[in-house]
Amino acid sequence: MECNAFHHWLRNRDIRHAPENTGAIAHMEDCEDCKKLYDLDTQAEQAIALAFTEKDMPPNLAAQIDRRLSLEKAPSFLDRFTSKQGMPFSRLKHTGWIAGITALVLLTALVFSLAPPSFKNLEQISEQAVMDHLKGNRHITFDTATLYQALEILKKELKFNVVLPNLDDQGYFLVGGRLCALGNCRAAYFVIEKQGKTGSLFIMDIDHLDSELSDGSRFTTTTKGCTAQVWKENGQVYAMVF
Repeated sequence: MECNAFHHWLRNRDIRHAPENTGAIAHMEDCEDCKKLYDLDTQAEQAIALAFTEKDMPPNLAAQIDRRLSLEKAPSFLDRFTSKQGMPFSRLKHTGWIAGITALVLLTALVFSLAPPSFKNLEQISEQAVMDHLKGNRHITFDTATLYQALEILKKELKFNVVLPNLDDQGYFLVGGRLCALGNCRAAYFVIEKQGKTGSLFIMDIDHLDSELSDGSRFTTTTKGCTAQVWKENGQVYAMVF
């Protein structure tokens, strides 16, 4: 199985009913990027499933609430409540169900509001980009002939509009790209060339960076024989390694 076929399988799989695909499992043993995407997708699916798991309320919860309310030191409040609402005190036994539903809604909101994986600073991004570049995985699922269609797919998968930087005037040439994971962050990966050398360009959403970064500012470093540049543009973070 190739990476593009793996991505198609990952988008359409059902972790609850469908058995794992043996071809996909074999592919993950050879492709670390796809394995990271699989782990992230599985964690998200499990969190969503947990949020919607039906929980039985304790059988004595309504009685406990009744007892606690009967000890309330301000009975006038209860009198006003029952007279205005027209609700007999005995019907407060349904409060247990209301509390359970409220808790479930709050848990669901929490799952969907969890902050995405992120880097603390530009140095971390630079180090991770160099590390991934040196792995030498130059596999691409699309080339320049299908670039526009690929950018639409990346936009759908990554939930942000992937915009390539203008590097033509600097002598860079685009070869192709794929969906990838930079550390624990989902990103777009592109193979680029300049003067016969092959480089890597990673693009991810600005939400994956914890620190502030002004447009156009660049962080440049040389490590492990590679030169890495990290900058912000178009509301995105770019990391280029040669």
